[in-house]
Amino acid sequence: MKTTAISAAVALLASVVSAAPAEPAATYTPNGPNAIPITFIGASEGQFTQFINTNYYGNSIFNQLSVSKISNPGAVTCFFYGVQGSFTTVPGGATVDVGPPQTQYYGYCA
Repeated sequence: MKTTAISAAVALLASVVSAAPAEPAATYTPNGPNAIPITFIGASEGQFTQFINTNYYGNSIFNQLSVSKISNPGAVTCFFYGVQGSFTTVPGGATVDVGPPQTQYYGYCA
């Protein structure tokens, strides 16, 4: 009896340990109706575009380009933070200089 209980417990533990990992938590992908394409323009002519939420939800920016200008084609104002301490406000329909040029790591629009 004792051996059967131990065997059952070991089998149960093995099934839990070998189970497939849980699905990662859902993350919000900012490309729906509450996001606009913001273009980050580099000092060396490079650029990239990333969708940024327009409902106060912030977005991390993972591109390492040293940004010298940010272009906002939308109708809302956006705010961006740089790795060297810059804080750039970009009104809707404007392209604004980032000073000094630096990688941006976070932004949101409202």
